[in-house]
Amino acid sequence: MGQPSKSRVYGFTFIELMVSMALGLLIVGAAVKLFSQGVDATWVVSQRAEMQQDLRAVQNMLTRDISLAGAGIAGGQGIALANGAGVIPIYGCDQTGLASGCPPNGGVKYPCASIVGACIPTLYGLTPGFALGITPPGSPTTSDLITIAYSDTIFALNCYTATFTAPGNVVTFTAPPNPPPSSCILPPGLVFPQNVNDTAVGLQAGDLVYFQNTALGPAIGEVTGVAGGPPTYVVTFADKDPLKLNQSGAANDLTQISGFAGGGKASSVGTVANRIFVITYYLQMNPDPTGVTTGTPVLMRQVNGRTAVPAAENIINTQFTYDTYAADGTLLNQLPDGGESLGVSLNLIRKINIAHLTIRSQMDGSRSALYATNGFQGYDVQTSISARNLSYQNRYTFTKGP
Repeated sequence: MGQPSKSRVYGFTFIELMVSMALGLLIVGAAVKLFSQGVDATWVVSQRAEMQQDLRAVQNMLTRDISLAGAGIAGGQGIALANGAGVIPIYGCDQTGLASGCPPNGGVKYPCASIVGACIPTLYGLTPGFALGITPPGSPTTSDLITIAYSDTIFALNCYTATFTAPGNVVTFTAPPNPPPSSCILPPGLVFPQNVNDTAVGLQAGDLVYFQNTALGPAIGEVTGVAGGPPTYVVTFADKDPLKLNQSGAANDLTQISGFAGGGKASSVGTVANRIFVITYYLQMNPDPTGVTTGTPVLMRQVNGRTAVPAAENIINTQFTYDTYAADGTLLNQLPDGGESLGVSLNLIRKINIAHLTIRSQMDGSRSALYATNGFQGYDVQTSISARNLSYQNRYTFTKGP
């Protein structure tokens, strides 16, 4: 008969089991905490990287446009706009007449140049819009607008012959012979000017065309229709355009430089046409479709009378100041309205300062334990741009020596 085994098998006691479970929970908890912090850190870093990329892109866009202010526009002197029977041209961002256009100050108009007591709305190479924008939620400051105007150097409209049809708000553009004459300056890579109705670079409704007549002066019209095909195109500049630039019979209107005014006869001799870009940057609140938040602040870029497009989301502040000259040549620095309230011509602006271009993160800190109580992240940049195509005041005097 076998003998019973004298060896014993010992298990874990209850206390040992509880201690091991507690240690295991501590280790798992620490691992989960470490993982959670890693996820939060990744979220924060990705948010910052996205903000930096968006801010850099919109800063480059703004800088490029501002640096071209006044290029190809009457030597930077400004162009008088049509103004008849109380109808005053407006900024592109206000063309719809809705609250979303240049909010909350609808009806934003071009500044005037006083000529013998009259106020003539004038398109300058650069037009400040001090405190004319919205006050985004959470921001203590009303945002600024800025409007830049310069000539298009890609579309060779100046190579076409412009012929007016009475009363002068319909223009026939005729292509030059092939090869074009030496006076037709084409962009690099082109041997013949693009079609007027070219889908990529041609004219479309809302575009602005700048006409210069050696005898009758300049005028700007807004395109309302394009018809025809090579080699001739008929472009209409009808009244009641969205920007209120076409005002048949009014002073400075296209009809006044066509040659028909006063019973005259139109002539294409001495008339050169170019498309210009009039670009306005402004902030707009896009509503949240779910109604959970107050919406998303967006920096909009409006070109001529076309539909505005977003330049960057979550921009919450735009502020600009301007360095300019007084009439006596005294330097005036960091003026928020470019000196307009002081009677200083906007032609004398020499430098544009982006005082604040501020972006916030797409989501607030409630998505991250690291920033749960800190709201949105944000970045702010400042820079200065020289407006090399605007006019400059000569501050130096020369004395003839003995």
